[in-house]
Amino acid sequence: MHMRAVRVPARPSETHQGIEWLTNFGPRDTETAQQLLDSLHIVSETTFRQGLREHLGSVLAGEASMERPAALYGVRSCKPTDTMFINNVSPQVSGGDGGGSELIVQNIIRDVQRSLDTSVVTRNAMTIDLLRARRARSLVFVSDYAGSGEESLAYARAWLRNATVRSWRSLKLVRLHLVLFAATTTGLRRIRASGLFDGVSVLHRGMDLPSAQWHTDELWRIRKLCEDYARRPEDSAGWSGSEGLLVFEHTVPNNLPSILRQSRGRTRRPDGKWAPFFEHRTAPPGLMRDLVGYRPERNAELGLRGMGRVQPTGSGKLHVRYRGGIRDLVEVLGHIAKGHRHPEQLATDVSVSVPMARNLVFQAQKLGLVDSQTRLTDAGWKELRAAKAKPRVVVSRLQGSQEPYYPGALRESW
Repeated sequence: MHMRAVRVPARPSETHQGIEWLTNFGPRDTETAQQLLDSLHIVSETTFRQGLREHLGSVLAGEASMERPAALYGVRSCKPTDTMFINNVSPQVSGGDGGGSELIVQNIIRDVQRSLDTSVVTRNAMTIDLLRARRARSLVFVSDYAGSGEESLAYARAWLRNATVRSWRSLKLVRLHLVLFAATTTGLRRIRASGLFDGVSVLHRGMDLPSAQWHTDELWRIRKLCEDYARRPEDSAGWSGSEGLLVFEHTVPNNLPSILRQSRGRTRRPDGKWAPFFEHRTAPPGLMRDLVGYRPERNAELGLRGMGRVQPTGSGKLHVRYRGGIRDLVEVLGHIAKGHRHPEQLATDVSVSVPMARNLVFQAQKLGLVDSQTRLTDAGWKELRAAKAKPRVVVSRLQGSQEPYYPGALRESW
């Protein structure tokens, strides 16, 4: 029996384009540039499709605030003056400038619609008359990514400029929801602060400079690098300053730091020509094939660092009671101890999806480690102290273990 080899994506800095891109920087900046490059997250189209499809289905089936039936629409670009259903403005997706994202999201919406009863979702409600006739109670806008958040906000505003839709919402006859595969810290904050949506559900939060596992001085150096080498320093942090680090197989977002996208810049190369990595919003042939599925290695030490000084008084029984996922659960306890209680914040802290973070909190509650307000109980503090106190063991030979082994391809990701 032959086992199929597991494909391991290359580090961005180890690709031909990555090696060439690093020659743009002076000797003192090369290490910082490599740190930035290797912090990218490269999501395959398969992972994206499966993740968004399952997340959307879960939201429609289980979201308490989601009134049914719901009408589903893919977010698309809208002008500041657009009004939905007026002057040929339609929710119909045509492809446009979305780099393929809008059509992929539309395909996912169709798949989800087919899998759910019409009492849950209404199909192809592309006119206001159909929305009225079918008595849609929720308008659900779906998108792959909120980098700056501006596209999702502009789309919602186009709907709310329609007097009928605005009246329905005012009378609480219809609610607006946004479902996202991923969002940056900045983008999600802007969306929630806008007050345009009655509900926002995101599968992955972060994957940007603020949520990267860097120390404060490292983040400062990376931001300075982006400014120093950007062709236009005002665009150094990406569109609307959202500092993204997420790249899809089907598109390169414009909120990446500009030095990762630009074709010209302040290079230190002898020939004076900038060696691009992603040129504009496309990947050179073969690069995406090498990178797809890559994400930075997770540093659990950083997750446990900064929990505060605690005394080793715990029992450590958690290791017996909850062996699977112990690392994630202990890290979650550490971040809860620092005051982080929202699942989205914990997901960013521990580098897992938002549903996984919710499950970890639920498991911690079942074990009596946190209370219903997501605060550590006495038992939680004891387990955290026990985990903090465990010494580092260095061995010079292989040790036997009863722990199950999981190949990398089968571990939880995204």
